[in-house]
Amino acid sequence: MVEPQQKRAKLPPSGDDSGGQLLPRRDLEIIHAQLIRKCLCSLQLPDILHTLAVCNDCFSSHPLSHMLRLRDETLLYVSMLTLFFEVSLRQQSRGVLCSRISEVVAAGADNEGAVLDILFGFMASEDKYVSYSSSRALSSLLLMLRGRASEVVLEKLVDSLAMSTNLIEMGHSIEVVRRVIEWKDLDEHPLEGTESESGQPLECVKITLTPADSQGANEVKYVATKKLDCKWFLLVSRLTQLINEFSTEREHVIVSFLTLWESLISVKANLSVTDTKEFYSGLERLMTPLTRHTHTVVWRKVLDLYNEVLCYGSTLALQDVLAEEPCNLAHLLIRAVKDRRLLECVPCGGSAGNSSLPNQSSPMDLGAGPSTGTVSGMDQSERTILHKVVLVILKAIAVTVKETRCDSSSENSSRSGGSGSEDVDMAIIERSLREVMRKVDDFVKSKLPFHPEAPMAEWMVRLFADQDDWLVESMVCGLDIFTGLGIRIRQQPELHACVNPHTTFLVFLETIYLEHDVLLDLLVSNETSFLLYLLRYLKFIRRSWQEFASHCGRRLEEVMTVLIRLRFAIDRLVSKNLFPYNISPVLKLLQKCEEFYEVSDP
Repeated sequence: MVEPQQKRAKLPPSGDDSGGQLLPRRDLEIIHAQLIRKCLCSLQLPDILHTLAVCNDCFSSHPLSHMLRLRDETLLYVSMLTLFFEVSLRQQSRGVLCSRISEVVAAGADNEGAVLDILFGFMASEDKYVSYSSSRALSSLLLMLRGRASEVVLEKLVDSLAMSTNLIEMGHSIEVVRRVIEWKDLDEHPLEGTESESGQPLECVKITLTPADSQGANEVKYVATKKLDCKWFLLVSRLTQLINEFSTEREHVIVSFLTLWESLISVKANLSVTDTKEFYSGLERLMTPLTRHTHTVVWRKVLDLYNEVLCYGSTLALQDVLAEEPCNLAHLLIRAVKDRRLLECVPCGGSAGNSSLPNQSSPMDLGAGPSTGTVSGMDQSERTILHKVVLVILKAIAVTVKETRCDSSSENSSRSGGSGSEDVDMAIIERSLREVMRKVDDFVKSKLPFHPEAPMAEWMVRLFADQDDWLVESMVCGLDIFTGLGIRIRQQPELHACVNPHTTFLVFLETIYLEHDVLLDLLVSNETSFLLYLLRYLKFIRRSWQEFASHCGRRLEEVMTVLIRLRFAIDRLVSKNLFPYNISPVLKLLQKCEEFYEVSDP
């Protein structure tokens, strides 16, 4: 095994006259071609360093406008840097690095400042290709920096977000920070692994890094969150100002910032709760700009952010005690629907047509399939916004019900004699939620041709039928709302029908044409929370078998046939050790339902 060099190879000295040379295009192309193979061992270190020194001197000693005359060479240089940093970064994260790339990194550490200045200059360029490619290179270089160097670069980027008047520079600064936040050690390119496990050629001489050297990017992510944290209030103020002064020129900055915000609070970013707590502040400030005159792009991105905060199916539904921040957002949304007429401001120009068609009134018609009728005046973008609005409100209701149940359980456990205050609180909350659900029901039926008597439990399946993750999450919300309200919902026939999970399940089976293979695919996939839904719904059936059987009526046999076939399919995979996780709890519940069915079958 070749050990890394203890001494850095120094960059060759460069004189003032080197700036007059043309960029060494042929040499850049050779380096670029070797980097695609993830190895530079076939090239001599002095040749590589000389090429880089000539390029750096050219860009450092001439005005940007002058160098952009060599646009193709400039893009080639930036592309080569991007590829070099990304290859080096991914090899470092795996702990095995091409020895020649390691030598270039060590030598280039003496000249990081010049490269950073060049990339910052390019990022502010009016040439969109140069500015974009430079931001990509800068984000990859930033993930390789350590210590004070990364802090200085991140301070400069965050200052640009807060104070820059150059919208191009501001937008790309946001993208650089976002890529740092979203970076993952395990990301792999589709072409990796074609020649060997790491994708490097067999003749490549490799060195093994220590764990400390291979995990530095996580340190940069931590520093990035701290720098944003310090100026978060100012940054949110800047964002709301841009939204209020929306224009086509500002659109990319607004979209980039809201995407960054979504990444900061996403569980996929793998950031700790402590690191992200500050980024939940300011969410309420985005509600005020949402009017009927607000651009659809802003509506869509704000709804994406709110849906990420209320990430119910994969996060909140699994928690015993909910954090304060998502609960506050849920309350805000419910008040906005109930008191501020939020739904009247949603930019959906369509209106329901033929809403009284008789075939829409039969949710149990197996031949109907997923049907939403004909919508007049609503394009795909507006339809997407409608979906996201309905989903986020369903999640807000589910979070509020879950929070209330948790609070009531805590209070009951701390009181010996109990109190009627919990019932009073639940009654007040129930009235508010019933009003919100009625408004959502009216809103959807005013835009889409659902039958006026169709309950939410039916139309929400048809509404989200073409989006598996949204569909399953809405079904989890409906189930948790029904079970969370407990005995109170059974005393309200209208509310009981509105979110009855048995209706939802039957319509869901209808939309998949009673195909158990679809259920199996959803269970195996990690793209939805269907395992959570099925587990909870089967438990619900076990507790209320008679109600389930009565609701199915004459369709009980065909519904149970689907569940029995699903059990057989799971058993076959388990017997061959092919199921990706322990599915035993679901199997036991399926068997229990089958036992109930056999006992009740005349």
